[in-house]
Amino acid sequence: MKRLFSIGMVALLAGCGDANLSQLESVMEEIRRAPTGQPPVIIPTIPEYQPVDYRYSDTRSPFLAPESVRATDVVAVFDSALAPDQQRKAEPLEQFPLQSLRLVGTLRMGGQQVALISAPDGSVTSVREGNYLGTDYGQVTDIRPQEVHITERILNQQVGWQERQATLSLDE
Repeated sequence: MKRLFSIGMVALLAGCGDANLSQLESVMEEIRRAPTGQPPVIIPTIPEYQPVDYRYSDTRSPFLAPESVRATDVVAVFDSALAPDQQRKAEPLEQFPLQSLRLVGTLRMGGQQVALISAPDGSVTSVREGNYLGTDYGQVTDIRPQEVHITERILNQQVGWQERQATLSLDE
């Protein structure tokens, strides 16, 4: 068996021994001399990249909705009937921006419509009409089977306190 394998290998290697490549070299030389018909492509020089420092990392991201100004952050005081009650104890969902809260369900308990709100920390809290949520003093004004209507109070530097309507809808 070894002898048969050795003879086969010698026969295979013998085919590689005659390196008559003159025909291949002549064909390659003809290809090199033939005109291409197109001028060579000139690659333009690319200017060197100059990095620029971003100096606004400590300010609001332009990709997020603007946060409303909290009453405690404002020096000017506006006399308005819309001003929120600063003495009221904050409810659990008021620590989260309204954009981060999700309506996960509604149900009827004791004749009252109740909404189930999921917070970013994973907790689910039930709210009724009159409860507060969001960082802009949002108050639940209406609970429907598919959505919750909220009235937020925001402070505008020019005109004082204003109301803004918002809705949390049930994602299906």
